Amino acid sequence: MSNTEHESDRELSDDSNTKNSLYKKIAILSKKAQELSILCDIPLGLIIFCPGEVILWPTETQVKEIFEKYLSFPEFLRMPNLVTHESNLDKMMKAQEENITKMEQNNEEKKTELLFNEVVEGKSFYELDAEELKGLINLVALKKTKVDERKKQLHEQDEPIKGNDNNIGEKKDERLKN
Repeated sequence: MSNTEHESDRELSDDSNTKNSLYKKIAILSKKAQELSILCDIPLGLIIFCPGEVILWPTETQVKEIFEKYLSFPEFLRMPNLVTHESNLDKMMKAQEENITKMEQNNEEKKTELLFNEVVEGKSFYELDAEELKGLINLVALKKTKVDERKKQLHEQDEPIKGNDNNIGEKKDERLKN
């Protein structure tokens, strides 16, 4: 047997394995749909589009009845619960865009911090463009704010608590006065 015959046999077996797997999954889905229908006491139908065929569960007439009953409801009653693939994709896309924006901001902050380190190590300000300088100014302002907050915290910790016998600073002051 030649290589092409082996490849052809493999393709046929892969194709039949794929179809068998598909039909097994459809059987599992149908069983789950039946369980859900019984558990929730609701009419349920499946329409599955496979390559070259359409599979309807439980039967074609029952699926048509369920679908016609659904269509008989006014549109304003059936629309609030309807989630379309498009709206779901829109939500996912917006979430990804927000994630990308956060990542870009984080990336810019890291670049600015690296640039700050380069300037500290001796890089000239004349080598920087306006955007880089603006980023450095914002970074320095942010760092200054953090340093000021930390100074305030340390200052509050250093202040002795008045009326406390354990305050060494107050005891020294009293001894000096006497």
